[in-house]
Amino acid sequence: MSNMQTAYNVAALAVRERFQEQYPQALAILNRICKQDIAVYSGTYDHVEKVLQYLQVPYTMNPDAKKLKSAIAFVNCSGGYNSHLITNLAQQVENGMWLVSSDWALGNFIAKAFPNTVTKTNRATGDEVISVEASLNSLWSDVVVLGADPQWWLEGSSHPIEVLNPDKVRIEASSHDLLQRYDAPVVAVSFDWGGGHVFHVISHFWCKRSRTLTPRHRNPCTDFLEAGMKLSEDGIQRVLSKGGIKADTLNFAQIQSAATATELIAQLCVKAVGKLAVR
Repeated sequence: MSNMQTAYNVAALAVRERFQEQYPQALAILNRICKQDIAVYSGTYDHVEKVLQYLQVPYTMNPDAKKLKSAIAFVNCSGGYNSHLITNLAQQVENGMWLVSSDWALGNFIAKAFPNTVTKTNRATGDEVISVEASLNSLWSDVVVLGADPQWWLEGSSHPIEVLNPDKVRIEASSHDLLQRYDAPVVAVSFDWGGGHVFHVISHFWCKRSRTLTPRHRNPCTDFLEAGMKLSEDGIQRVLSKGGIKADTLNFAQIQSAATATELIAQLCVKAVGKLAVR
């Protein structure tokens, strides 16, 4: 198991522990999810299903979109999508489903399914890790540590996001790094469509690496579990024990990257399945 795979395993344990300590209602919803509630559609580059597996959340892979009864569908990053899939999933969102997508789905799926909302710019990123500033009351804002921004890995040729309708589209997170390098600061967006909801993020939920930007990012992972996820001392020890690791097996940056993506996916599943109001 690689360091980032270990990080995702520990992140999933930490998210569950955080829900148990701080949001028991959310954990109850997460625990009652059945595979029909969540649909995942294969992509070329991203693998949301791996994060769901570590979270022990069941899902259905590539179900018939026309007959879909799921509360939420994840569309992995891909170089192209079947036109019927785009049409059918767009109709499901119109009818009340949530849809979550990553990276190349921006121009290849989202812009086609939900016109005049967001699109890709005419530039592409390099293989790099950026810092992320979560918007106030965003799904990420609960696990932000002041002075140590969340990190998001951009695979080479990730597609920066352009917001076409700022009155409709909410910016969930942005990045000064993206602004400086590509004049496109948006990391994640969300918007309502019909009776449903759409959430899109640049790059991938399944991150392959992190970077230690500051001395704090080199600290043991327990620093983030305490300061970022606000786990109790007993909760931290339970996470380490279940994960089979020591405090210094992972650093702050590795668990922060994995936990940021894992927390986001867990929160989206809980809100969609539990029909909780969008913040």
